[in-house]
Amino acid sequence: FGSFIFEMGNICCNKTDASRGGKANNRLARNERDRSASGRNMTLVVNMKNFKNLKYVTDIEDLYQIGKILGKGSFGSVNRAKRVGADFECAIKMINKDSLQSNPMLPRLMMSELTILKKCSHPNIMSVNEILEDDENFYIVTEMLDGGELFERLIEVQSFSEQKAAYILKQVLLAINYMHQKNITHRDLKPENILLESKEKDKLEIKISDFGFSCFFDPKEGLDLVLGSPLYMAPEIISGLKYNEKVDIWSIGVITYMLLSGRNPFPGRNKNEVKRMILNKEVDLNKPYFQ
Repeated sequence: FGSFIFEMGNICCNKTDASRGGKANNRLARNERDRSASGRNMTLVVNMKNFKNLKYVTDIEDLYQIGKILGKGSFGSVNRAKRVGADFECAIKMINKDSLQSNPMLPRLMMSELTILKKCSHPNIMSVNEILEDDENFYIVTEMLDGGELFERLIEVQSFSEQKAAYILKQVLLAINYMHQKNITHRDLKPENILLESKEKDKLEIKISDFGFSCFFDPKEGLDLVLGSPLYMAPEIISGLKYNEKVDIWSIGVITYMLLSGRNPFPGRNKNEVKRMILNKEVDLNKPYFQ
């Protein structure tokens, strides 16, 4: 329908360069979910002793009936599941331990995600039921949200009214404010990581998910790791400068533009061009689709 959301779901994870080549797409298309990172291989060292409620299982299917794949997270697949012997549906994020050896940052990022998920309890943040492990995988068991991604809903409706967009964004801001007060930044906010509780079109209650790139921050020190989904990355991240939790607010600004217009504010032909546009282009709000 003439929109210009570019396939920008690829994750950049690098100390020096946030850009990678990519194919332009002038339609509102699903963001790719492949995650890439730079670095040397290392021996996996994940210290789980701080997780008091971590349970070891011989076979995950003794506890859960694993259903269809719902999507891909930062470190593995996410499946629908049902608790054995109970009428209880959930989602299980399966993290393969061997896959964490591909990059020295991945174990640290995974530990950060698990720690943050256990620390956060908010109506607009996906809740964790339990964390399990066996010899091959870690399993993060979360509540099941049937409404799908906000990105999918945006494709379906093309754009939201100001009233509906404001309702969604208020929930996002409440959740992010809660995180920031705990000195946590998400660093990968995008419509794919905002899940709807219900499939009903008029039900717009949401929860933030996928904390694979979230981290704790020291307000005095700032952060410098270049990562995130390029379309939603703040200029200071792309420039390799020190940044803070306010990069999440930039991402929310991009999401706001998309919800109201169904379009991408930075419609570059590739990721390098998108990066240049983010750094140099003034966003034009005097467009017919904003009238």
